Amino acid sequence: MARKRGKILHYNHYDLEQALNAVKAGDSIRNAALKFNVPKSTLGDRISGRFDVIKPRHGRPPAIPVEIEDKIVNSVKMAAKLGVGLSRKSILLRTKVLCRRIKLETSYTNFKAGKDCWEGVKRRHPELSIRKPEKWSAVRARMLNPVVVDNYFDDLNQIVNGMQIGPAQKWTCDETGLNFEHSPVRVVAERGAAVVSKTSQKSSNLTIMACVNAAGKAMPPLIITKGKTVRSLHGFNTTDAPSNAVWSFQENGWITDEIGEKWFNTVFFLKHCGPQRPQLLIFDGHSSHETLAIIERAIEEKIVLLSHPPHTTHYLQPLDRSVFGPLKKAYSAHCSEFLSEHPLHKHTFPSLLTKAWDAAFTMNNVQSGFAACGIWPLNKSVIPSEAYAPSTVTDVPPPTRPSTDCVPSTLTTTHKEIAANIQHNLTSNGACAIGSPPVFVTGAMSMSSMIEVIDLSDPASLLKLISSGYPLMENEDDNSFTEIELDNSPDIDGIKK
Repeated sequence: MARKRGKILHYNHYDLEQALNAVKAGDSIRNAALKFNVPKSTLGDRISGRFDVIKPRHGRPPAIPVEIEDKIVNSVKMAAKLGVGLSRKSILLRTKVLCRRIKLETSYTNFKAGKDCWEGVKRRHPELSIRKPEKWSAVRARMLNPVVVDNYFDDLNQIVNGMQIGPAQKWTCDETGLNFEHSPVRVVAERGAAVVSKTSQKSSNLTIMACVNAAGKAMPPLIITKGKTVRSLHGFNTTDAPSNAVWSFQENGWITDEIGEKWFNTVFFLKHCGPQRPQLLIFDGHSSHETLAIIERAIEEKIVLLSHPPHTTHYLQPLDRSVFGPLKKAYSAHCSEFLSEHPLHKHTFPSLLTKAWDAAFTMNNVQSGFAACGIWPLNKSVIPSEAYAPSTVTDVPPPTRPSTDCVPSTLTTTHKEIAANIQHNLTSNGACAIGSPPVFVTGAMSMSSMIEVIDLSDPASLLKLISSGYPLMENEDDNSFTEIELDNSPDIDGIKK
C-alpha cells in the first residue's frame, strides 16, 4: 500500500519574504498572497505574529537540528570545491553515522537518513544539486596553486616589463587533436525516438600545432598525420588546407622533438615571427618544445622562451581557454553537415579543417584567451580563487631553510655551505637563465606537490566527519553498510569516533 502523502509546499522562503514586504508597504494580505502565490492564512499568521520565523514551516520538524544541517551542507559544498565531492548515498550514510556518534535525540525510532531526509535537505537548500563531475587528474589539482602561479607571473612580468615586449611580440603555442570520427552535433527529433548520426568510417587521429600572439594574429598550422613514410600524406588535398599550412607525419600522429624543431624553424621564424626583437614564446613543458636545438636557435634569434608550470595549462594557456574549444565545435558542426551529402576522408578533410580554423582563430577569440589567462593585459588576479581550491587539500607549510648548525660537526665549512645550498635549491621555485639574452624556463615542482597531506580549514570538523571520519564496510548480502567499531580511537573535534 502506497504511503499517504501530506500537503506539498508550493512556495519558498523568497516568495514569503516578498509578500511580507508588500504588506508592510501598504498592500493587502489578500492581494499580496495572490501576487506571490503564498497561502493567505500563512501570510496572515506571519503578519499577526503567530509565527516569528520567516522560513516556511511544513510538517514535522527536521530530525537533525538546523545548525548541524547547515554545517553539513557547507561541508559538502566545500568538499565539491576541493575536488572531493560526495555522492548522495555517501552523504546519507555519513549523516546517519554522525547522528549516532553524537547521540542525537530525535522523535524517530531507529533514525535513518533516507530519501525523505534528502528531499527535505534539497527543499531547504535549493542551491544543492546532483552533478556529474569533470575528470581532473590529481596532479592538476595539486599544481594549480597560488605559489606556483605567482612565481610564473613574476617571471612573466620580469620578461615583459624588463624587455618592453608588446602584444604583437608575445606568442603562445600548443597542439590539439582532431579525428575523422567527429562528435555529432545535437539534432531535432521525435521525443523518445532513437537518433543516429553518420560519422566517418575511419577513425584517424591528426595533431594540429597552432601559434598565436596577443594582438590576435594566428600563424599557419602544422598538421601531423599518422604514418611512417611520406606516402601517408598522399591523398590529402593540401591545397584546401589553411593557407601556408605545413604538413608532417609520425607513426602515431604525435609531435616529436624532430617535428618540434621543424615547426620552430620553418613556421615560427623564417616566415611568420616578424623582424622585431626580442620576442616571447610561451609554451608547455613538452619535450618537443624545449630541445637543445630550439634553445640554441632561440638564443641566436633573441627569442625568450617561457614554460608554463606543469599541469596548469587548463587555466594559463590562451589556446585552451578560448580557441581550441570553438575549433572542435565548429569542426563537428561542419562534419555533421558535410556527411549528410558527402563522405569524409583524406581528400575532403582539409577543406573542413579550413572552415573550422577560420571560425575559431578569430582576433576576438585569440585576444580573449590572452586576457582570460592574465598574459595581456598582464593581470594575475584574473585567475579565480576557486581555481586554487582543489590544491588546498594537499597544502603543507612551506619548508624552512635549515641552519647549517644542524650539520654534523665533522663536516667542514665548505660541506656545510653545500648542504645548505642543496636544501635551498630543493625548496625554492625560480627561473633558470640560460645564455644571453636569457632563456627563461619555469615550472619547477614545489615540495608540497610531492606530499599527500590533508589539512582543511573550517568547516573542516564536519567535513572530516562526513567524508572520511568513519570506516565503513559494505555487506554483500543486503547491499547495506555496517559501521566498524574502533577501540581507543582518537577524538575528532571533541566527538569520539
